[in-house]
Amino acid sequence: MNKSEAGAILRLAAPLTGLALVNMAMSVTDTMMTAAFGMEALAAVAVASDFYSIFFYLAIGCIGGLGPLYAAAHAAGDTGRLARLRTAGAIVWIVLAIPICFLLWQTPLFLSLLGIEPGLVEAGTGYVRAMALTLVPMLAVGVLRTRLTAIERPGVMLRITLCAVPLNGFFNYLFMYGALGLPEFGVTGAGVSSLLVGLLTLAALSWETRRAGDSGARWADRGDVVEIFRIGVPIAVATLAEVGIYLGATIYAASLSVTDAAAHSVAIRLAGIGYTFYFGLQQAAMTRLARVDPMSDRANEVKNTAMLLGVAIGVSLCVTLLTVASPVAHYMLQSSTPAAVSVAIAVIGALAMAEFFGPAGAGAAGLLRARKVTRPVMIYSLIGNWGVAAPLIGISTIVFDMGVIGIWISMATGTIVYSGLCVLALRNLPANGAAE
Repeated sequence: MNKSEAGAILRLAAPLTGLALVNMAMSVTDTMMTAAFGMEALAAVAVASDFYSIFFYLAIGCIGGLGPLYAAAHAAGDTGRLARLRTAGAIVWIVLAIPICFLLWQTPLFLSLLGIEPGLVEAGTGYVRAMALTLVPMLAVGVLRTRLTAIERPGVMLRITLCAVPLNGFFNYLFMYGALGLPEFGVTGAGVSSLLVGLLTLAALSWETRRAGDSGARWADRGDVVEIFRIGVPIAVATLAEVGIYLGATIYAASLSVTDAAAHSVAIRLAGIGYTFYFGLQQAAMTRLARVDPMSDRANEVKNTAMLLGVAIGVSLCVTLLTVASPVAHYMLQSSTPAAVSVAIAVIGALAMAEFFGPAGAGAAGLLRARKVTRPVMIYSLIGNWGVAAPLIGISTIVFDMGVIGIWISMATGTIVYSGLCVLALRNLPANGAAE
């Protein structure tokens, strides 16, 4: 392992991991404050939020196609290319934001057609329409975050997002509860709060990108926009495939039994924390390799270092999960039955198996994306999550009656398959990274 390269990757990955953790904290804040309005309000926000997330992850994945292009241009000092890519990024934002905002505005209609209870649809209408508007600034934030990551300035994003957490809680208090003489909007206030925080975050990041010298634009070539989508669409599909299996597993676990649902709720929260480390390593590996000549010795140093870090993170996550499985299960399910605690411990063990292999797969995926190899990664994600994990979930729960333990063993198996395929593809990647 190259120590200087390892330090560079970790310096880039650490704030990106922190950024993902802070975003989770904002989600937890919204959930806790919404719970005060009752179970129907909480359920309404959860349903609307999941629907929003599907489109958000698709759009952010597409925007992610800008990352390797921007990093390479910045490393080469190609100011003209950077200026064109800034314009191309803005075009991608507009192309995505306008139709998705319109679709999200129609969420109540879609949820009704899907058979969601009318009371839940009505309760969440104000929230989801506020979130539809929130998507517009948040996708612009996504473009700026991609640019700042590509020029290796993620610390700026972390500082701004850290400020956004208490601000989000304060705005929730104002608009949800009608504090300081304002009207009480209830759960709709959480959406209004998100919109305001999104606008302020966009303003702060715009100012910071200018301070970093990342400003100026030129007319983009049509090819720039097409290339961003060519790289980004497979990233979007791969991300949605992964998110979709976890969302589906959550719904399915809730249909099995209270014990299964309780154990699953513990594991899914721990999995979310683990994912932040995947995200940080993947983005850092992609950025570092995209900035390097693929034919140079340094490219091999980046690849080898990123993969060794992936193995180290996987071992650390696995050991940590196995160590904390019992105390965390007892603490989070202290009001549940001993059976639920035992199941939760077993489920965390299955999650630990996935976390052992997952970071290496995430690192390999990031390195492949740095070389614009995104369609194979998409296929591997679909194979692992939906070709392997989904059928195994059905077999383990229906045929062998393993309950939520079967669900998590199946998802761990899918993660192992996906990670193995990504690592194998990275090993077989030509030096110029052109094969796709």
